[in-house]
Amino acid sequence: MGEEKKIVIISDGTGKTAKRLMDAVLAQYSQKDVGFSLVSIYAEVRDKRTLAGIFRRLDIEYLVVYSIISENLSAYCHEKLTEKSILHLNILEPMVTTMSKFLGVHPDFRPGILQIIDDRYYKKVDAIGYTVEHDDGRGPMIQDADVVLVGLSRTCKTPISMFLSCNYGLKVSNIPIIPDPTMEKNFLSRLELVPQDHIYGLIMQPDALAQAREERAFFLARTSTFQDDLQKYYDLKIIREELKFCRDLYHREKWRTIDVTRRAIEEVSQEILHLAGFSNGR
Repeated sequence: MGEEKKIVIISDGTGKTAKRLMDAVLAQYSQKDVGFSLVSIYAEVRDKRTLAGIFRRLDIEYLVVYSIISENLSAYCHEKLTEKSILHLNILEPMVTTMSKFLGVHPDFRPGILQIIDDRYYKKVDAIGYTVEHDDGRGPMIQDADVVLVGLSRTCKTPISMFLSCNYGLKVSNIPIIPDPTMEKNFLSRLELVPQDHIYGLIMQPDALAQAREERAFFLARTSTFQDDLQKYYDLKIIREELKFCRDLYHREKWRTIDVTRRAIEEVSQEILHLAGFSNGR
């Protein structure tokens, strides 16, 4: 293997598009055969002065992959890099040219629109932070939740919460149900400030829940000395009793019930979005 090949990315946005495409291509090459590394990603590059400063740091040893939508700046890149005999590739050009021919119109040539940082973006970041903070019964501001998921252990509360938060910007709290009168009282007191139609009770068929818990118990058994407790955790008879407790609770409190048995997180999330009136996202 010879000297390491150096690559830089220049983008008028975040550089993520170029990085993903480059990674997909480089995956076809083994580091055993040739060494290569991404030296730098220059993001938010939108003028010739900035480009000129970058080009002064480069020489013939580099490959420049750039993602710049502006025709003028793209042409400038090609001209200056060609003058320096630097191998380069505009990854947007083939796609834009072909798409323009197909659609019969020219693009808007607006840089960075794939990763717009606006109020909606910040609201999603806030929602993700809220959901992480209010996972597994934690967090002090449950009344601010758009959706509250309640259910027994291993009924997919956390992954569904994170999917709704990351993809739709919803603030989601999830609370585990422990079938115990004292715990039930505390549990219900926490939900007093939450609108009833924000609460969703998750349910699962006994055999599926037992299997999910047994797999989890197998993992925990490597470090736990409480083997009897772990066996109770996935005991089918106990699980049936816990599920009956949940169904009675959901019915009594008039909460919407969703069966998550062997369903994809995306499918369950779409049902919640539909019931909550967020079918078109936020």
